[in-house]
Amino acid sequence: MNREDRMLVDDFSPNDFIKWLDNLWEQRETYPLYRNWPTYVQRAQRENARLKQSLHQNDSGASPTSLAAETPTALQFVVNAFSEPPVLPDHVGDNEKTILTVLQHYYRRPGPERVIKSLGRQTMPTVWKPLHSCSHVLRARNNGLWYMELLEKFQLRRLEKIEKELLALAIIYHDAAAEDVDKSAEETRSAGYFIRDLTGHYPEPLLGNMAQAMVSKENDNRGKDEQNLPDPVRWYLRILRFADRLDIIRCFGVGADFPGFTVTEPPGFDAARLDLPAKLTGEFASESGNKSEFQRHLEAAMHGAADLARITTRLQDHRKKDYTKVYGLNDHGGSGISENFELTTEPMQRMNQIINDNVRRKIAREAGIIVCSDPSHRACKADQHKGVTYGIHNSWYDLRQVAIPAGMTLLEKMQYEHDPSLLSPATQQALAQEVQRLKSEGIRMNPGTLTQETLASEEARKVLKKRGITVVGEKRPYFTDNGRLKEWPMLVPKKILKPGAHENAPAGWACTVL
Repeated sequence: MNREDRMLVDDFSPNDFIKWLDNLWEQRETYPLYRNWPTYVQRAQRENARLKQSLHQNDSGASPTSLAAETPTALQFVVNAFSEPPVLPDHVGDNEKTILTVLQHYYRRPGPERVIKSLGRQTMPTVWKPLHSCSHVLRARNNGLWYMELLEKFQLRRLEKIEKELLALAIIYHDAAAEDVDKSAEETRSAGYFIRDLTGHYPEPLLGNMAQAMVSKENDNRGKDEQNLPDPVRWYLRILRFADRLDIIRCFGVGADFPGFTVTEPPGFDAARLDLPAKLTGEFASESGNKSEFQRHLEAAMHGAADLARITTRLQDHRKKDYTKVYGLNDHGGSGISENFELTTEPMQRMNQIINDNVRRKIAREAGIIVCSDPSHRACKADQHKGVTYGIHNSWYDLRQVAIPAGMTLLEKMQYEHDPSLLSPATQQALAQEVQRLKSEGIRMNPGTLTQETLASEEARKVLKKRGITVVGEKRPYFTDNGRLKEWPMLVPKKILKPGAHENAPAGWACTVL
């Protein structure tokens, strides 16, 4: 026996373990657990069968709430936790609070079926619905909103405000049961949640029509006839399908022929599944010169949707211009951004921020501002005179200095990167003014924090002095580990006071890359 074999494990040597196993084997005929093992197995099988029946795992999933009473007592809390609807905010609608509540209840935690299947696992997933995540339904919602704007722009379908609002919520709800139940039941179960939660907040006929559209989402793949659907339901279904299926590019990637109305390469993205109005599909042309105005608008916005999916997922982009390469974005950040949507308390605001940042990058580029990933801007050699740079980072500080026109619509934001000529004259004029402003003023560099080493250098002091700042020594108090108060000498930048200025005037902190 080598040295490792003689080492004790939890105070037992290998010989101790062998003796323990020998005793266990000898007791196999008398030990109650092993003697009654078949009985325990049969009991567990009966309890599993009752639990599955109570969770409707074998039915169509038509009712998400009518769970049977026969549930093992130890697991009843699991069923109870999901049998109650989420507590929606006072003002229910297509807003941050409502969407956050829905995401928390249905997407950031598993349904009862998933809980039961996960019992006994050593680790729990951080994202419960990897194929139907929060970022997916938020992008789908965005697709639905700009698509409704496009339909209205071309007078194809005008929807009332309450219809748009409820459709946006239906898109958020459409995967509420996905990955919890069988694929054949998820639309019906999600529609059941939708009706249950929003009854009393919206007119029942409108809720019923939206729910019917949700249940019918996959009818075309199952060979079911849709000719008898009422006109409003047919349009709700068409918008819901477009919103959801456009985001399927996150799974298949974006091919060189995207959006591929006339040419598709299975198993890639199939534009025929977008359920576009029949009278429009005949107008789509393979050559750019023959495209209708509607097709130009639609294609530009779809490319914008692909850009959004590109930076919030691991989408493979085979277009001539890969969005992340054009703007120097981190090619591996998509999955991390997607997971952040599972955690943020402002999911809708976060998605809108990413959409707006896409617009800001385009505006900066039009102004000739270099996109750079080097914090010091040395790589792009941008002008850094007096803290002004003509290089921009993909950061909160830099991007927020680019102003987006107040009247720019969501559809225009999605189209701007790929065809600015489609934007309204008012929006084009406002964008031109912002581009000119950036050409004149540039981007103010991030102040950051100067290190003690920098403040001590003569070069830094000369630059700061030119900007009206001096460096002084101060003693700052601090507590040691044992609680004793001590003082630490530090160098501090302070604004040089002009004659007559009050000595308690706020200090000016100016920091830049030297």
